[in-house]
Amino acid sequence: MRPQHKVFAFITSFRPRLHQLGVVILLLFATHITNAAGFTIKEAHASFDQTALSVDAKFDLQLSDAVSEALHNGVSIQLLTTLDLFTTRPYIWDPRIAQWVFTQQIRYHSLTNRYILTSPQQVGSRSYSSLSDLFSDIESFRFQSDISGETLPASKRGYKLQLRIALDNSILPAPLRVMTYIRPSWKLRSKIYEWSISSQP
Repeated sequence: MRPQHKVFAFITSFRPRLHQLGVVILLLFATHITNAAGFTIKEAHASFDQTALSVDAKFDLQLSDAVSEALHNGVSIQLLTTLDLFTTRPYIWDPRIAQWVFTQQIRYHSLTNRYILTSPQQVGSRSYSSLSDLFSDIESFRFQSDISGETLPASKRGYKLQLRIALDNSILPAPLRVMTYIRPSWKLRSKIYEWSISSQP
């Protein structure tokens, strides 16, 4: 192969990387004014006995302009929902006895103008015509766990649950991930929603 052909082949193979780098640079230097961005847990309820735990919650999920722009430029985003179960003890810390973690990845398919939702907790993926339709679906959180095979420590003071949801920036491209440490628009996480429950026979 002649030297000029080698140069051409290198440039051709490097173009996709240049495109990705261009998207990251654009997002790094873009400025955004975000008005109602943030994640909120509006309410949560649970029923709990010695065999099963059921949780229902309502989220309010609003992406910042920066995150929304990244999504529409081909960057996948991931939501991380964490549910913790604790025993309640007087005067000392409450030990955690169980934790459940749920991930949901969202990507935008520009050719079909569709939003794709995938999660290890579901079979296959779901497609939506709008981002609002997608969020309307995932803002209703439902979870049920069979804990009959687990040994739960007795607790006279009952138990408590902690629920939170956040944007998981660990999957972002490295240059963009660095920006999340200094840009508030990328720090989307709810406050911890905590409530007490008692085991029902």
